[in-house]
Amino acid sequence: MLFHAATAALDPPLAVLAAVLGACLGSFANVLIYRLPRNLNWVGPRSFCPACRHTVRWHDNVPVLGWLLLHGRCRDCGASIDPRYPLIELAGAASGVLAVWRFGPGAAGLAALLLLVILLAVACIDWRHMIIPHTLTLGGILWGLLLAPWSGQGLGAALLGGLAGAGAVVILAYGYRLVRGQIGMGGGDVMLMAMVGVFLGVWGAALALVGGALLGTLFVLVRHRGRPPGTARLPFGTFLAAAAGLALLGGGPLVRWYLGLLS
Repeated sequence: MLFHAATAALDPPLAVLAAVLGACLGSFANVLIYRLPRNLNWVGPRSFCPACRHTVRWHDNVPVLGWLLLHGRCRDCGASIDPRYPLIELAGAASGVLAVWRFGPGAAGLAALLLLVILLAVACIDWRHMIIPHTLTLGGILWGLLLAPWSGQGLGAALLGGLAGAGAVVILAYGYRLVRGQIGMGGGDVMLMAMVGVFLGVWGAALALVGGALLGTLFVLVRHRGRPPGTARLPFGTFLAAAAGLALLGGGPLVRWYLGLLS
């Protein structure tokens, strides 16, 4: 997909539709972000207040608007509702607009939107819980393969990208183990990069991996004021997800520039 983006003018009705779809997917991402790390069923029951466990009424569950109308508090118990919920929904809406603007309203745009929402959920979960649920990455791999023939990537390129993304992380993890005596990345990172490779191809996966390493390094240096501890734990999946999103939206020109230098 990385090489087939074609930025175009976006009609206002299409932008609104993309934003609504993205916000709804962002709302579903909130469900996954809360339930998957707690091993809760993410299919049912309906959304509920974490404080009092009352089911959220359908009109209170409208993305962003529900939170605003409730003034950020549960209708039943008055407990504060984490601002993360509307922020994720807004991020989903922005993802919808960006995906359609960058890739059009077809299969490529849908694939881009799904990838951005999954990456958003992965980033939030790994940041807070230091895990990357396979439910997200395996589901993403499946969607990426299903949409590959129509999204501009092609099934063969998607499979090759998935193998390259996963293989690169495995090689880096065991190389780190040989040098430092411990595994630097886990199975969640392997599956995440396999998913990224399925959507973005070999070069897109490479760009996401390099970008994730740079973002993670920068974060550690800033957080520890240039003196990172040798045993610091890092939610690397968060930075890989961020870099993959950037690679999706703007990595094509960078990769083409690099390939031009090689040729």
